Amino acid sequence: MKTGVMVQSVERAIAIFRCFTEEKPDLRLKDIAGELGLNKSTVHGLLNTLKHYDFLQQDEETQKYRLGLAFLDISSRILNSMDIRMVAHSIIRDLCAKTDETIHLVVMEGTDVVYIDKQEPCQSIRLFTSIGMRYPAYVTGVGKAIIAYKPSNDWMKYLPPKLTRLTANTITDFQTMLEHLAQIRQRGYALDKEENLEGLSCVAAPILDHHNRVNAAISISGPSYRITEDRIPAFANDVIAAARQISIQLGYQDSEYIAKQTATPPSH
Repeated sequence: MKTGVMVQSVERAIAIFRCFTEEKPDLRLKDIAGELGLNKSTVHGLLNTLKHYDFLQQDEETQKYRLGLAFLDISSRILNSMDIRMVAHSIIRDLCAKTDETIHLVVMEGTDVVYIDKQEPCQSIRLFTSIGMRYPAYVTGVGKAIIAYKPSNDWMKYLPPKLTRLTANTITDFQTMLEHLAQIRQRGYALDKEENLEGLSCVAAPILDHHNRVNAAISISGPSYRITEDRIPAFANDVIAAARQISIQLGYQDSEYIAKQTATPPSH
């Protein structure tokens, strides 16, 4: 909800940025003007200003605009200022080397998880995930690990109004999901067994801060034929240990942490 005084030119600049998507990374002046419902002369002035400050680039041949390098500079500074990313980076790098699988670090935003770091091994098959991507928390191991370690009375706050089916394995019943979260809390780690993307599985554990709060998690992810039932206990122990290491460096004091949980194969 908007509050206070809103500056129209700033609102329009933000609207311009939001015109650019993965599907439409390059746009002409007329495309942007049409999407915003503004005349070309107004939009042209805004585009020139944003281009001057490197928030937009323009191809001299096609005259199309795209997001500029200023965003890269700002996003790098934001990521570098995030304590959890700096603390976790070497730990998830070591976890990647040990498991030879992709490691993700995420934080929670609303009912989604956002990927803020990733370490990838030299495997022939790699994951297409990237920093900045977001997914509904309920279909990911990292998201379920975060929700499960929040107060159980608040679990519904972190689930969307409808649990949409993304694959044949997606949990779409709320009662089943709540029981599933309780199991995750009890054993100390979460699984995503092709609930978000077919062929992709992961094992995840939550990260706690110095206030004993959880808003982040890490996961070991890979093709389902590599994240197999017989390997899950070892992966669970590894990801719990790494999450515990990050948590302690963030100031978490409980020496028992979640590592007191013995990683056992999930019940069927």
